[in-house]
Amino acid sequence: MSNQNMNLVIKTELRDRLFQSMSSLLKEKAELKQNIRNNSNDTEAEKDALFLELLEVIDTLDNLTTSLENSLEALPESHQRLPRAIGSIQRKLLMTLQKQDVYPIVIPEKEAVDVNLCRILESENRDDLPERSLVKILKTGYMNGDKVLRSAEVIVAKSTSPQHIVTGK
Repeated sequence: MSNQNMNLVIKTELRDRLFQSMSSLLKEKAELKQNIRNNSNDTEAEKDALFLELLEVIDTLDNLTTSLENSLEALPESHQRLPRAIGSIQRKLLMTLQKQDVYPIVIPEKEAVDVNLCRILESENRDDLPERSLVKILKTGYMNGDKVLRSAEVIVAKSTSPQHIVTGK
């Protein structure tokens, strides 16, 4: 008898048990895939939350440095190196975040700001800059890879000259 021509006959009871086992394994596989996706999403959300907390620390250090630099003369001589020391801590935190693929958002000058990367908080009347171009960054935005971790908060230019409507003839 040839192996190719031999048909195997499986009893109905055994076939049903095999079918149930395969169905159970396929269902378990689908559940495991969903659990992996959920765990991955949870881990990503926790990581983003940690990054955002670290960015708040960086913002606080930046505000402290700016405040100290603005009142440097009033500080005792022994404290006048504080802004530089705080800036060093801030740079170390930023380098740690960069190792995790977290980078500040770069906003090109003289171009309309990208609303997917920035939150426009105010506009300032400026005829020396193109419409909706950057005037000032109030809060630096950050990316984690290709994802916006925190939008930049900005002030943009608003033209005061009347807009000319071009009509076609």
